[in-house]
Amino acid sequence: MTTISPFAAGTYVNTRSTSQLLSLKGQLDTLSTQLSTGRTAETYAGLGAGRSTSLTARGTLSALDGYDAGIASAQTRVTLASTSLQQIAKLTADLRGGIASNLQPATGTTVTPQLAQANLDGALDALNQNAAGQYLFGGRATDAAPVKSTDVILNGDKTTTPPQDGLVTLVAEQKAADLGTGGLGRLQLGAVSAGNAFQLSEDQGDATGETRANFGFRIAGKPATTGAITATVDPAHTGLPATVTGLDHAPMAGESFRVTVNLADGSQKSYDLTASSTVPAGSTTAFGVFATPAAAAAGLNAFAIAQGGTVASVQSGNTPALNATFGNGTYAAYDIGLSGQPAAGDSITVQLALHDGSTTSVTLTAGASVSTGSTTTFAIGADVATTTANLKAALGTALAAAAAGPLSASSTTRASEDFFSASNASGQAPKRIDTTGATPTYKDAASTSTVIWYQGDAANTDPRATASIRAGANLDVAIGARANEVPIQKALAGFAALAVDGLADPKATTTPGRLAALSSKTYDLLGKASNDPSLVAIATDFGLAASTLTSAKSQNAATRLTLQNVVDGVESAPIQEVAAKLLEVQNRLQASYQITSSLSKLSLVNYMS
Repeated sequence: MTTISPFAAGTYVNTRSTSQLLSLKGQLDTLSTQLSTGRTAETYAGLGAGRSTSLTARGTLSALDGYDAGIASAQTRVTLASTSLQQIAKLTADLRGGIASNLQPATGTTVTPQLAQANLDGALDALNQNAAGQYLFGGRATDAAPVKSTDVILNGDKTTTPPQDGLVTLVAEQKAADLGTGGLGRLQLGAVSAGNAFQLSEDQGDATGETRANFGFRIAGKPATTGAITATVDPAHTGLPATVTGLDHAPMAGESFRVTVNLADGSQKSYDLTASSTVPAGSTTAFGVFATPAAAAAGLNAFAIAQGGTVASVQSGNTPALNATFGNGTYAAYDIGLSGQPAAGDSITVQLALHDGSTTSVTLTAGASVSTGSTTTFAIGADVATTTANLKAALGTALAAAAAGPLSASSTTRASEDFFSASNASGQAPKRIDTTGATPTYKDAASTSTVIWYQGDAANTDPRATASIRAGANLDVAIGARANEVPIQKALAGFAALAVDGLADPKATTTPGRLAALSSKTYDLLGKASNDPSLVAIATDFGLAASTLTSAKSQNAATRLTLQNVVDGVESAPIQEVAAKLLEVQNRLQASYQITSSLSKLSLVNYMS
């Protein structure tokens, strides 16, 4: 049974007094704690309505701390990457300037292969830069050095299975294929006929045209003649380019391969294609899925035509490899002769096209007396037959000199460019030459016995997007880079071409004009590193990233100051205000104690007395 205590007279007053005293005591304790800690409350619950403001502000402050930590790390990375790029740009500019001076002998400046190799060393070292154990120029692959050493790049790696050839071997192979067995850049000179004429032609041993599409000289039009010297076109051999006549299979969706196209200006350009059921208009990365190999071959020819050229070679890293068959190509031929005895000064000029898009010419002038081994004149003989023989011999000497000079230099730079455009992606190894047939061709299957200089991420995406840092709530700064970006490739190829030429062809180091031609082509190749996009443009990207990070850090500091003031306003207890309140409560509590004490002593006896 529950009972309720009687409500006696005076009980309420006593209870209320006790409650008031306890409330004052609680206020005193709270104010004392605030005075000693400087905080409004020890728990978020004690902040009352201000707790949501405090929690939100503190969450943002914590995020700002994370952003600033990331910015500090990214600033180091960006600074190192920018410095590395500036170093490569300086090495490129210095070597290019040295080559320009070297082309003017009066300055006395020389550019040696040793200097070029030193520049290559410096550039590769810069590309292997790392920050906090993460390599900067490997894209998303940051745990290993992105580029091989100079020694491995040039001389190969014999510790692998199979052993891998370096650039020295590739340049030597390219030189041999371009030069041809006759030493005339795969051109041929026929016998002198009874009509005092002989034929100058491109490689007649190439039945399909695939070899002519990739190696040696091409005759760039009818030779120009004056006086009694004549040149006529062989109507049966007008130099038609080869086309792809068949593929061993139609590429399936997802299959990748690299196709090299001979462009209208005579240069070559490689495209990395992936078969896809959907091909955007004008795409240079997607290739259609065709029902038959014949249709796929036609599609490949159509792709090359759309780029303004014809297919030169196909290379695949898939299994089985994509094998292409070429045909329909014809060599160009011209009948060179004399209509009579030439006069001194009569001349013939043969314009020769190289596969890097450049041209060189051979000009022979008739003269009464000619120095032995001249590459610019031929002797007028006792009769037309003798003069014709002299013309043929002199033309052979001049063509051999051109092959040993400009063509040899072109072989070096072409092999270097192809080597540094390669990557570890499927089918993108450096091209290797197949010499098993009657004439050399590029192999259809990517070789596993070649050094791949770049070991980083080789995806076909924006290099900057391979790494980013969150610098603000809605701000991501891209700071990624790859060592195989085109301007860097060109710079490395330029350094390597000058460094490797003598190693790949030591017997030709004294060939007149070869070093000058190589220096000129290297100068142009290094200039490509300054084209758009350029090394400077890449460095500018990092400069902009650095500026963005600095601005973000300043913005974060301003935001932090504002939020900290908000937090302080909610969580911090003003010392002066707390002290005043504490004194007031102490006085009230003391007065209450005194009154309560006095009241506790009152009684009827005391009252009546």
